[in-house]
Amino acid sequence: MPSRTFLFGSALIAILVLVWLIQPRAPDVPTLRLFAGAGLRPAVEKLVAGFEAQTGIRVEADYGGSGLMLARAREDRQADLFLPGDAWYVARLQSLASNVAAQAVVARLVPIMIVARGNPKNLHSVADLARPDVRVGLGDPKACQIGCVATQILHRAGIAPETMHPQEALTVNELGVWVKMRSVDAAIVWDAIVTNIAADVDTISIPPELSIESEVVLARLTQSHNPAAAEKFMVFAKSFEGCAIFQKAGYRPPSDNHANGAATPVTRP
Repeated sequence: MPSRTFLFGSALIAILVLVWLIQPRAPDVPTLRLFAGAGLRPAVEKLVAGFEAQTGIRVEADYGGSGLMLARAREDRQADLFLPGDAWYVARLQSLASNVAAQAVVARLVPIMIVARGNPKNLHSVADLARPDVRVGLGDPKACQIGCVATQILHRAGIAPETMHPQEALTVNELGVWVKMRSVDAAIVWDAIVTNIAADVDTISIPPELSIESEVVLARLTQSHNPAAAEKFMVFAKSFEGCAIFQKAGYRPPSDNHANGAATPVTRP
C-alpha cells in the first residue's frame, strides 16, 4: 500500500502540472536569421539591438564577405534577411534562386584610401599604390564588395592589380586592422569603417572620376518562416530611427539615383 508521503508527493506533482498547463503563457517570439556583409557590422549590431528592444523579436546576424553571404542566403532554407555590401548581390541572388520577396536601399558605401597614422610612406593618391616600396591591402574580389570596387578603381587609374601582389582580405574589416597594425602600408576600404580606427589611420580621398560607390540593399527572402517579422525589420531599417543608426555609424544615406536598388556597375571576377 503506498505511503502517505508518496501519496502527498504525487498529489503535489499533479497540482503543479495542472497549474503549469492552465497558466497563460507568452506567445512564441520569432527569431530572424540575417546574413550581412562584414563591413556593415558596426551599424547592423546597433540596428538589431534597437529593433529587438522595440519589438521583442530576436535577430541572429551572421557576418562575412558579401560573396560568402550570398552563398549562405541562397542555400540556407531558414534565412529571413540578406544585407550585402552592394545591390548587385541581391540582384544576383534573385537571378540564381528567385528568392527575393522584397528589397529596400538603406545606406550607401563610399571607398577611401587609408594609410598608417602620420602617412610614413608619404602616399597621396591611388597612383602611389603601384610603388614597389608600398605594401598594399585589397579585398578579395570573389569574397567581398570592396575587393570588386578596389579592382575597378585601380583599373581606372591605369594600374593592373595583378602586378601589385597585394595582401588580400576576405572582409573590409580585416583591411582596416592591417593598416592600423601596420601589416600593410595602405588599403582601399569603405569610409564608414574609419569611424572605429580614426585614431590609428590617415585617410586619402579617391577622386570622383576614379571612385565607385555601392548602394546597400536589404532583402527579405521568400523562404522566411516569419515574413511578417522580417517585414517589420525592413520597415525599422528604413525608418527615421534606422537611418539615424546607419548615419551615426558613419554610413552615407541612399542616393536619389539609386533609390530603386539598381546594381552598381562594377566589373566582377
